[in-house]
Amino acid sequence: MVDEIISEPVARQNRFASLDVLRGFAVLAIFVVNIKAMLAPFPYYANPSLWSGPHDMMVASLQAFLIDDKWRTIFTALFGAGLVLLAEKSARAGAKPTARIVRRNLWLLAFGLVHMIGIWIGDILTNYALTGFVAMLFCQKSAKALWAWAIGIFLVAFVWLNGVNLLFLQVPEARAEIEPILWFPGAEELRKVFAIYLSPDPLTHISARAGEAAGFIPFTVLGGFSAMTLSIMLAGMALWRNGFLKGALSAKTYGWIAVIGLSIAIATDAGRWFALVQSDWSFEIFNYSQLSNSFNGLAGGIGYSALILWLMKKGHAFGPMAAVGRMAFSNYIACSLIGTTLAGGHAFALYSKLSNFEMMGIVAITWIILILFSVAWLSVFRFGPLEWLWRSLTYGRLQPILKERAGA
Repeated sequence: MVDEIISEPVARQNRFASLDVLRGFAVLAIFVVNIKAMLAPFPYYANPSLWSGPHDMMVASLQAFLIDDKWRTIFTALFGAGLVLLAEKSARAGAKPTARIVRRNLWLLAFGLVHMIGIWIGDILTNYALTGFVAMLFCQKSAKALWAWAIGIFLVAFVWLNGVNLLFLQVPEARAEIEPILWFPGAEELRKVFAIYLSPDPLTHISARAGEAAGFIPFTVLGGFSAMTLSIMLAGMALWRNGFLKGALSAKTYGWIAVIGLSIAIATDAGRWFALVQSDWSFEIFNYSQLSNSFNGLAGGIGYSALILWLMKKGHAFGPMAAVGRMAFSNYIACSLIGTTLAGGHAFALYSKLSNFEMMGIVAITWIILILFSVAWLSVFRFGPLEWLWRSLTYGRLQPILKERAGA
């Protein structure tokens, strides 16, 4: 009986609109920066000075100030909140959440590996799944305890992550190897990536991504990225526990949090941008400027979340964006498919042929398509297609997907 209760989908009236709306904004915003890594060599993602179009630097500055690190932080925090929500749902039904969350994460890991190797190396699902196995151990803790753990792990991850970055500057051999990959690509490095991405053979792309994944996953863990992800997930759990992500605070409180958070983010972004410009885009300054990114992402993520929740308190429903958020998994994968299909030699072969400004045109069109599709799909179905598949695999049986018609 218990299994039947907790395998039921969340009724629409019992959903938290705040989570759906925030998730919808986040998944669309992330594509604004991810597309650069899909359609151009990675240094173009990190180093704005490489773009040469007339409006590219303006676009890069807006990406840095409005998007970078902030919306990924929101997405990660929402994943942590989702774990607590699932645990609470299971507890209300009298069941232990551990087995259900383990199955959920195992299937997410499978999806993430398929996405990483089959579609795009920049996958975040694998990291979420692996980190989620640790985060699930904190689901029953109070908001106070979660904040203590989140802050403690954040500080450890901050030293760990930035220590690895700064170590590269002190080892000439390591810097010589890493700098062309991250910042200023050499002709040989570009030749290699063009040969892969513009190949008409999809197996060439898959083979290359499989090789990258073999090193990427251990580096994510050993380099401190997973620890930083864990701290943000725990912060998301705490923000759920104290009512922030539920929309339970007052409009005035959300307003002040938005002002403070976004002011800190803008100030740190401005300092980082000024230092890079003054140094003529030095790789050394880039590494040192990474010290501010983690704080900037947290401040901006909380600030943006508070701003959206403040607007919701003021009566803005954001219905279409909630639909996008309810299908965040499907829409995230859709963005990857769009970007890599446009880029790859097996399809449109636009890799490294578009300016940053032109990519934003693709982003705008993608946003419109995904918003319209999400609204239309959810007018007929209960879940997005991948959400339904993930849920069915997690619960071990096919979930009902069609909405019940009134009067049926």
